[in-house]
Amino acid sequence: MPAYNTIGFIGLGVMGEPICRNLVKKSGKRVIAFDLAAEPLALLQAEGAKAAGTVADVVRQSDLLFLCLPSAKHVRAVFEGDGILANIRGGQVVVDLGTSSVGQTREFAKLLQAEDASWADAPIARTRQAAQDGTLSVMVGATPALYADIEPLIVVLPLMSPIAATSARGR
Repeated sequence: MPAYNTIGFIGLGVMGEPICRNLVKKSGKRVIAFDLAAEPLALLQAEGAKAAGTVADVVRQSDLLFLCLPSAKHVRAVFEGDGILANIRGGQVVVDLGTSSVGQTREFAKLLQAEDASWADAPIARTRQAAQDGTLSVMVGATPALYADIEPLIVVLPLMSPIAATSARGR
């Protein structure tokens, strides 16, 4: 399993903030967070996360990157410009905790694969309270090898019930 010593987290909204908080508290890893809103970023920084100034900063400094964004439109926005695609390195992993269409998920996976990076589709289910309590469910779409690599981080998050690992091609 890769070390994933530094974890990036983009999207500190209703679900992302408590998920990132649990990652900071439970993973034992360095966590770098980014959000357009200053308040949740400041709260997490006070709890030990490092605040990044841009998406590019998070990508450049992380080994594995979690996205917790409200829609595929927002995911696309962090991919473009000086975002994920311009800064991704071979061997990095992006885990999308949101819900994107199958077509867009496959497109994001192909874009990363072309850069020798990996994509895991891991939409979360339930409520903010479940995120705070650590009782979310997550359905993970990834190759079996990638799933094995990221599973320890998935269960550290408040994603305590990983449902299934399936091939990304099977989605």
